[in-house]
Amino acid sequence: MGHHVHNTVTVQHAGTPGPEAVQTPTYFLRDLAHSQTLADHAYAQDHSVWIGEWHTHPSSRPVPSSRDAATYHQLLNDPELAFHSFIAVILGPRGPHWDITAWACHNNTITQVSVHGLPPQPQHR
Repeated sequence: MGHHVHNTVTVQHAGTPGPEAVQTPTYFLRDLAHSQTLADHAYAQDHSVWIGEWHTHPSSRPVPSSRDAATYHQLLNDPELAFHSFIAVILGPRGPHWDITAWACHNNTITQVSVHGLPPQPQHR
C-alpha cells in the first residue's frame, strides 16, 4: 500500500500473505481477511491505498509470467477496483541474494520501472 502521485509510486507498507493464504511455487491466493486488515491499518495511518502486489519467483527470473500478466490485466479491468495503473514487484533468486524488479501495468502494457530506496535484502536460502 502507498501513494501514486504523477509518475512516482511510493510504497509505504507491504504485508505478508497471511495465515490462510494458499501458496505453492506456481500459485498464490491471498488471505483476504488478513489483507483487508493490513489495508485498513495502512489507510488509517497515512491514507495509503492498494497500489500493487509483490511476490516471489523462487526458481526463475523476476519477470512477469503469463499467469502474472493475466492477473494484472484482470485487476486493471475490474471496475470495482478502479485502477488506473498497477505496480508489480517480483523477487527472484540471484546467488545468495534476491533480485528485485518492479513493473508498471497500465492499459495492456507491462513495463519495467526503476526501484529506489530499497531496504537491505534478505539472503536467499
